[in-house]
Amino acid sequence: MMNILIIGNGFDLAHGLPTKYSDFLGFLKKFSYIYNENLEGRNRQRQTVIFKDLDERVQEYLSDDKRITNKDDKLMKELYSLSVNNIWINHLEECITKNKLKGENWIDFESEISEVVRALEYLKKINKDRVKNSKFNVDIDDNEMYDKACQFINKMKEKGYKVLEMTNFETENFYDSTAKKVINKLNNHLNGLIRCLEIYLEDVVGNIKIETKLIDIYSISKIDKLISFNYTDTFKRIYDEEQNIEYDYIHGKLDTSRNVDENNMVLGIDEYLDGDDKNKELDFIQFKKYFQRIHKKTGCQYKNWIPKLKSSINIVNEKSSYFNHNIYIYGHSLDITDKDILKELIMLPKTQTTIFYYDKNDYAQKIANLVRIIEQDVLIDSVYGVKPKIIFKEIQK
Repeated sequence: MMNILIIGNGFDLAHGLPTKYSDFLGFLKKFSYIYNENLEGRNRQRQTVIFKDLDERVQEYLSDDKRITNKDDKLMKELYSLSVNNIWINHLEECITKNKLKGENWIDFESEISEVVRALEYLKKINKDRVKNSKFNVDIDDNEMYDKACQFINKMKEKGYKVLEMTNFETENFYDSTAKKVINKLNNHLNGLIRCLEIYLEDVVGNIKIETKLIDIYSISKIDKLISFNYTDTFKRIYDEEQNIEYDYIHGKLDTSRNVDENNMVLGIDEYLDGDDKNKELDFIQFKKYFQRIHKKTGCQYKNWIPKLKSSINIVNEKSSYFNHNIYIYGHSLDITDKDILKELIMLPKTQTTIFYYDKNDYAQKIANLVRIIEQDVLIDSVYGVKPKIIFKEIQK
């Protein structure tokens, strides 16, 4: 029998770690303020008010003046240079300020990036049609998407970003080679954001002492494999005492010793194009998760486990009502963005899946999300019976 644990960001949050994206963006905002004040040589009188919305342990990190304001600290210097005037960081901060984003679920963070990318893809198409037809008036069948793209580009100009070093760059210029140069700039800024996240999670969150251990995790007799959708090594730090568990970090793993170009963390969007377009329209391919997973060579160890799981099921026990393997899912939203991985594992024969939920609202959301992954009829068949294939279990608090 093999026991596999799958974890998402909710696992880190359950241990009291500040890993919401609002925690990350809030940290960057305060860090940049402190670092910039020191660069300008101001006699800074730090007020408590600028820290009040941050986790106390993050506040403590920022209170270390010798570290934060040390111009010779390469990591702090890199963090500042990549975060200051970062297009995506500033845009997402603005979305939180305007209450468009709550700052909790990373899927919302990625969805906002996806909305911008899709809008820019649409603008590129409209502009290309204008040039192709030699006329300015081209039918715009999605004004909301068109306006979002134009507003995003104009905001870049207003905030002083040097778009292609062109002072006369206008939204109608966004197509072909010009668009590719802008897209490349946006991709570089996304990579900068990802590297900043790596530094925050390892250098700040990674040094926070974890006081909480989860009853539900301890109740699992033995965990053989762990699939993590997180970048952190929280489980390994506090549960894997014998160090004999095999890990698969689906979205990459933290390592601040490398630079921004060597980073292997996946933070992107899902495919939004249909039909032949997804194989032909590739200007935004570097933003997409499937590309990043391949390009950054992230973990895919679970693919090697599946043949072993299946081979352990012989003809005799295949007909029995007992399960050969167990999958436990803790702190993962079951969002459709990870459908390919989750479905393959949940639908394994003779395998029972236990899904932990936080409260009734979380329970309802997980049911809805699971329908999108394995479809309604399959879910209904899987949750009923003496030995159901899928079990929902409330987290023990």
